[in-house]
Amino acid sequence: MTEIREKIKELVAPIAETFGAFVVDIAIRNERGGKLIQAFVDTDKGITIDDCAGISRELARALDQSNLVQTSYRLEVSSPGIDKPIRMLRQYHKNVGRRFKVTYQGAELQKPLLATLQSVNGELLEFQTEAGEVVSIEFAKIIESKVELPW
Repeated sequence: MTEIREKIKELVAPIAETFGAFVVDIAIRNERGGKLIQAFVDTDKGITIDDCAGISRELARALDQSNLVQTSYRLEVSSPGIDKPIRMLRQYHKNVGRRFKVTYQGAELQKPLLATLQSVNGELLEFQTEAGEVVSIEFAKIIESKVELPW
């Protein structure tokens, strides 16, 4: 399944780029009667429904022509959603000022952090805790990171 995910990602990447978007993730799930293929796309400013619809049309055409998926499938193209983990460095830029729940690799063990993203400088992310402490974390050391929903 991983090989198919990668091939679908290769198919959708140039399509997404024509809409000014990038691929965050591809998920494939079995469901009754076939497969569910989910393409999660985004832009640096946020993806629109119209962009998702356009990418979906082009991707469906490309999938049908490539014969990558041998069974019936349902295709969904959407933003990753605010509740999904942040996977790419470029996703952090539009989330400066938001509160995050981050798990990262410390000197010897994994550390949890609940803090507000203050800045992104190259591969270095700076967070500020409620106590005012500034914590700098290299992107490569982040294990999981989610925007903390305000409600």
